[in-house]
Amino acid sequence: MSSAVTVVVTLFAVFMVLGVFGSMFLDGVHVLGIGDKSVCVTDTTETVGTDAEPHMGFRAAPGATMGLDASPNYCTDDPSTAQSLLNTATKVPDFVFTVGALLLVLRLIRGAEGDGLYTARTAERLRRVGWWLLAGSVLAAIAESVSEKALIGSLSRGGDASALSGLISWDAPYMAIFTGLGVLSFARIMRVGVTMREDLDGTV
Repeated sequence: MSSAVTVVVTLFAVFMVLGVFGSMFLDGVHVLGIGDKSVCVTDTTETVGTDAEPHMGFRAAPGATMGLDASPNYCTDDPSTAQSLLNTATKVPDFVFTVGALLLVLRLIRGAEGDGLYTARTAERLRRVGWWLLAGSVLAAIAESVSEKALIGSLSRGGDASALSGLISWDAPYMAIFTGLGVLSFARIMRVGVTMREDLDGTV
């Protein structure tokens, strides 16, 4: 398990470094939106038909274009620096959350190998994994929503999309939240079990 997680983390790091350098010097190579010459974003909170008329309030900002499918889609082939940064900011939170979770799991496994499974330190590492899954997933979802809404607001006109609206319309990552709660519960049980064993060993 430790070797598998180590390989995954290493591959993440290698592809990230190669991708960043490649996006600087090679056309068509983009990592986390870095080096994108065009920026597109879909406003999934708005649902329209393909026959929507301009008077419905969906309009692209100057320098951007809009397409209509199930939701309005805004694109620009000449993004400003702020738009490029916002485009990257919509992709970074999930990446940071995933890599952070892998690193914490790797630390948990290696710590359990060295200190033993039923120890206070292992229970504490497990608790940190649980909090990362719980709080980290929520913060990542909020950050992604805020960045996405700010980007939509910069590419559209006539709508109510803004960074502030992203604080309201973010999608809760229920699977990560429930998993985090489960891990925290197991860490608590483990901590109580360790304490009971220590008390028993002291009594004996």
